Amino acid sequence: MINELPGKPAPYYLKSGHGPRRVVAGHLVTRIARAEETGGLFDAAVWSAGRGAEIPLHRHKHSNQAVMVLAGQLDLNLEGRVSRLSPFDFASIPAGTVHGHRVHGHHTRFLEWTTGGDAGKLPESLGDPAETSAVPADIATLTPDQQSAAGTIDTHFEAASSASPAGAHTRTTPPAGPAPYVLESGEGERLIAGDQMFTFLAHQGNTGGEFITLTTRGPKGDRIPRHFHEKHTECFFCLEGAMTMWAFDEEIALGPGDFLHVPAGTIHAYRLDAPSNNFLGILAPGLFEPFFRTLCDPYPGYDFPAQPWPFRFDRVVAALPSLDLRLVEGPPRP
Repeated sequence: MINELPGKPAPYYLKSGHGPRRVVAGHLVTRIARAEETGGLFDAAVWSAGRGAEIPLHRHKHSNQAVMVLAGQLDLNLEGRVSRLSPFDFASIPAGTVHGHRVHGHHTRFLEWTTGGDAGKLPESLGDPAETSAVPADIATLTPDQQSAAGTIDTHFEAASSASPAGAHTRTTPPAGPAPYVLESGEGERLIAGDQMFTFLAHQGNTGGEFITLTTRGPKGDRIPRHFHEKHTECFFCLEGAMTMWAFDEEIALGPGDFLHVPAGTIHAYRLDAPSNNFLGILAPGLFEPFFRTLCDPYPGYDFPAQPWPFRFDRVVAALPSLDLRLVEGPPRP
């Protein structure tokens, strides 16, 4: 299904900007995944706003949240410390973390997803349907009644507090366990396999196993073998470049901002098509992490290599019984 949410667990594809839209406190929120489509695994939306739009300090008792800035700049307050996020910066916000944001740059967009609770329903609970795709001109704020009503969706607003300008939660790699943190663009745990670099932004330890997320950077290449997963959903969000996906008997061209939802049991494959490509993967639950740690080696660089590194798919083949990977065609060539 293309360019609309199916309203039930199913594979589907959304071009950039497509999906149901609502206005929430001066933000245009475009839903790209709901619990109805993901079997309750996660919710996701793209938020767009101009300078000054904000969501006050709040916390989620059960929901883990993650944010990646796509354009502009976002001031993210995590437990009283403010970090200014720029394009492709990432933040992990575990359940219980007091947080809020204020948009700093004009034409700011960020991707947000939640797991473990129903906090992702905030756009439907507090927002009004948007008649156009225009970002609201008015910088509205949430009323006290709206903030109170948010308590029904695992979102509890907090009293305002003073904030430090120092982004003390900024790291170069994810921590070992659940904690709020920020990774600047390019930072994370970097791994290499052949000519593709994988960067872990969040692993199972950060999310209680609910999801993992990583970026994949690489040059134009061959299609990877068709395969499927029995126990986890995989989602692709194109950040830069171009890629071709094969899923649900369709060949699909993805460009920046396009999203593909691939639930368990869906045969799929991808190919990177531009000279330089970058896409975000969200995998829920996070049980596929051992695949990357089996296939890849630690990597000191910050972009894909000029010359491919060894491609150790032989290690994957040896570990197949313990990995949630079912090949439909032969393994890739070294």
